[in-house]
Amino acid sequence: GRQMTSLLLSDEPENRLAALIDEYARSKSQRWDIGRFRAIKALSATEKGNIAEDFAEWLGDFNGFTTERHPSRRGPWDVRMAGFAVEVKMATQDVNGAFQFNGIRYDYPVDLIMVLGIAPDAVWFNLYARRDLVDLTLVPMRKNSNSDFKLTRTPAQLLPVQQFRARFLEKTG
Repeated sequence: GRQMTSLLLSDEPENRLAALIDEYARSKSQRWDIGRFRAIKALSATEKGNIAEDFAEWLGDFNGFTTERHPSRRGPWDVRMAGFAVEVKMATQDVNGAFQFNGIRYDYPVDLIMVLGIAPDAVWFNLYARRDLVDLTLVPMRKNSNSDFKLTRTPAQLLPVQQFRARFLEKTG
């Protein structure tokens, strides 16, 4: 009883937890500590999704395509570019250098799926037509699930955003 009481009054558990967190954090890559896009790591999934959709809309406009956001955040598509319905998926780069895009569905009523990979100091993308999905290695998000899938891509499987216009025209032409 007495040792338990003294433990409860001690800040030792919090100190140990802080030390463990620091130890694990030091063992991870430090790339996100100084990267230009480091702040994205602290944002919620909803905020990241909103940023991705806002950026996709801006990227379409910047490249000369008539672009509009879906009026609802929960619509069947995120952005319409040059009349094509686009679903936008964003992922941050993991410790292995890859991007895992979650929640990809074969049944989306869209023309294109845009994946946006954010690294500490770089941004990559790719565009896939729905028909392309059958040729990609999609892994179910959950065991025995055949509705939501995840797609893992490396930077070599993505393109610099400066190539957006050419890739969009290639996929829609």
